[in-house]
Amino acid sequence: MIIGTAIAFMITEITPAEAPTSYWFLFLSGALAICAMILPGISGAFILVLLGSYNHILSALSSFKIDIIATVAAGAGLGILSFSHLLSWLLKKYHNMTIGLLSGFMIGSLNKVWPWKETITTRVDRHGEVVPVLQKNILPGTFESLQAQDSQLYFALILALAGFLLIWIMEKYSPEESK
Repeated sequence: MIIGTAIAFMITEITPAEAPTSYWFLFLSGALAICAMILPGISGAFILVLLGSYNHILSALSSFKIDIIATVAAGAGLGILSFSHLLSWLLKKYHNMTIGLLSGFMIGSLNKVWPWKETITTRVDRHGEVVPVLQKNILPGTFESLQAQDSQLYFALILALAGFLLIWIMEKYSPEESK
């Protein structure tokens, strides 16, 4: 679990890169992105952003460039087939360690969804909107003083408690699996 937490945390801290637009890299990007989509806590789109392929693939989709779309799709197809078999094998052979790693991925990715952030750098996207590039997590009190707005800490705590209770109730009252 510690290894999974560290890996996911480091992934959320990486600054997006500029990437090559060659077919082999687009194939690899598709394979990695689809693998991330079946792992808890890791976003496939975020992996594409980190690899620097997101904008290139998105523009290929909007301009309907079949060669790029087919390359990414082929990578995604091979990636999902091979990674799902690997994950299935790991769960059968090393169930507890695999569950621990996957749980760590979810814990480590909480860094990315922390709601109180200070924006360090921004960029202008293709729609002319200013979007954050580099952000730093801050405490709710610091957020209030920097942003001059309410952090809504109590609302966030209530929602977290409600989510926990919902999962606990579903787990408590779900039917037992027969073996």
